[in-house]
Amino acid sequence: MPDPRDIVDIAALRSPDPRPSGGADATRAPNRAFLMIWFRCCETYGRLPKAPDATCYEGRCPKCLAHLRVPIGQGGTSRRIFEAG
Repeated sequence: MPDPRDIVDIAALRSPDPRPSGGADATRAPNRAFLMIWFRCCETYGRLPKAPDATCYEGRCPKCLAHLRVPIGQGGTSRRIFEAG
């Protein structure tokens, strides 16, 4: 059982109503399109979010920070997992 002395109550972060007015779904972040990438450079997975202008997916390897930009083609693809070297 957790020790009650480990609980920190910060009044400024407490909302007056514990339930949001819009229901449970109002607190969820909007779905953001992304590609799942296997970065071979560091043998790890990462996510590339869609750029705000919707012309590409862009991001970095989570370990070595190598930059990756994947343009969005005319026809697109339904694949969401790719490999980057």
